[in-house]
Amino acid sequence: MLALKQKDIFRYSLGDLGINLNFQLIGFYLAYFYTDVFGISAAHVAGLFLVARIWDAINDPIMGFIADHTKSRWGRFRPYILFGAIPLNLILLACFYTPELSDTGKVIYAYVTYITHGICFTLVALPYSSISAVMTQDQQERAVISTYRMFFAVVIALGIIGVGVKPFVNLFATEQQGFFVAACVLGASSVILLWISFFFSKERVEVPAEKYHLKDIIPIIFKNDALLVLAGAMLLNTAVWVTGNAVALYYFKYVLGNADLQSTFFMVMLPANMLGALVTPFITKRFGKLKTFMWASLGVAIFSLSRHFIPDDQLTLIFAVSGISSFAMMFCSIAQWGMLPDTVEYGHWKTGQRSEGIPFAFFSFMQKSAMALAGSVAAYAMFLSGYEANTVLTASADRTIRWLFNIVPAVYSTLCFIVLLFYKIDGPLYKKIITELSSKEDKS
Repeated sequence: MLALKQKDIFRYSLGDLGINLNFQLIGFYLAYFYTDVFGISAAHVAGLFLVARIWDAINDPIMGFIADHTKSRWGRFRPYILFGAIPLNLILLACFYTPELSDTGKVIYAYVTYITHGICFTLVALPYSSISAVMTQDQQERAVISTYRMFFAVVIALGIIGVGVKPFVNLFATEQQGFFVAACVLGASSVILLWISFFFSKERVEVPAEKYHLKDIIPIIFKNDALLVLAGAMLLNTAVWVTGNAVALYYFKYVLGNADLQSTFFMVMLPANMLGALVTPFITKRFGKLKTFMWASLGVAIFSLSRHFIPDDQLTLIFAVSGISSFAMMFCSIAQWGMLPDTVEYGHWKTGQRSEGIPFAFFSFMQKSAMALAGSVAAYAMFLSGYEANTVLTASADRTIRWLFNIVPAVYSTLCFIVLLFYKIDGPLYKKIITELSSKEDKS
């Protein structure tokens, strides 16, 4: 098979920017929007995030099954990008719309729109990510694809969402108006980027037709121990940045007393993320994806924990330590997505059943579970602390937000390092897997 061209990887990876303009707007601001703009209690927000993930436990594997068994002139996965882009971003607008409703009506509206968003996100993001497993079987090319994707997903999307959204919202008379217009602009951009990815991506790896049935979904997941370990690590790694991002605006608005510092903070993080994205391919090539993921996780834990002990008036030091943590975090984000396609071949080799859709569906479910669990833990902890929107913080609420911004992410990252000790796919094993699978296909 011919090597992938850089332009092919670039155009495919633009889809991740499209997905993350949507995904990160939800991750960064929806909890704040619900509590401080729409007027829903933190307790209801915590419950909503958990209920939505219970539904995803059913929805995601079924979508993986459907994608695996899809046959179209565009391939198995690409049509979902074409036809799902508009519904995904229309429901984004609904999430940031504030109809005049009773308190109960607001909660019901939030449940309906947020859960529907999760369904549409799965419809698009799962097939999109699955394409990476059928673009190439070369481990280093997969690492490069992951690097490009995370550059767009984390560096560019983070810059737009983390740095640009709050100042944009401040241009309007109310946050209510500002967030809705921001959702409109980002949603339209997301559709265009996803369509570019659709038109220029290609499913290049010829694989056997999927023959498994719905009843095989659970065995496909739970017999693939490498997938389980990697998904567990990804859940914890995602919880690191979800927790930090979800409480960042609370931290700067209430603890440090200046909400505008959030945009400055993420502007400082951008060079760190960019440098991390540039360096990661060289690190993974030298040390492998697993070791890169492991030791970067430990680094994130150390620097997140150290930030907790820096005085509030030492902003330069807070930002510097955060930048180092973000630099290491890019290694983790890129490595985890570069490792996921390898578990597809591993599962095929171990069980005799090949599926791209189910491993990616399980990964998608675990990623959304991380968002929900981390978001729910943060929201419920703030509720228990006595947090009330747009009032002076109690001592308990102040302490809780500080812990959520610093200590809790450090704990998640340490646990991620421990989980990765049980991952077993290294370079030699992967080469053995590909050789044996190729031999079986030649004989059949």
